[in-house]
Amino acid sequence: MKKDIDDLDREIIRILQENARTSYREIKDSLGISIGTIHNRITKLKENDIIEGYTIRLNNVKLGYKLTFLIRMQIDGKFTEKILNEISEKPEVCSIFHTTGEQSAALICRFKNSDDVHEFIRDLNQRAYVRRTVSNMVLKEYKNKSYVNI
Repeated sequence: MKKDIDDLDREIIRILQENARTSYREIKDSLGISIGTIHNRITKLKENDIIEGYTIRLNNVKLGYKLTFLIRMQIDGKFTEKILNEISEKPEVCSIFHTTGEQSAALICRFKNSDDVHEFIRDLNQRAYVRRTVSNMVLKEYKNKSYVNI
């Protein structure tokens, strides 16, 4: 099925990216189109897997997660998928990227304290087929969005 989107779909997506709880009425007032059109457009975007779900943004620091780390991993190639699937179950892991280059993967992880970081990285390095990790603490986040501007 063709998944092309037009300017109206893009405007609806932009509004929902800013606030996924925006009501159809608010979208109607912003775009000047009927609620039925909005409903149909959003339904089609969901059916075409363009909208995969809705989420919230949390203040990680206020929740106690004061440390963010970028952890790059070098994994024996044929075991990369297995290792990354196992690691994806860990609650500290926010994002996992299978990458090209010297490292096989990059992780974004959040921790409450340095002991948690130490234990997590030690666990990674003790896993079979993990050759090396390189860790960087994030000093300050300037942008953290899970979407691109369309």
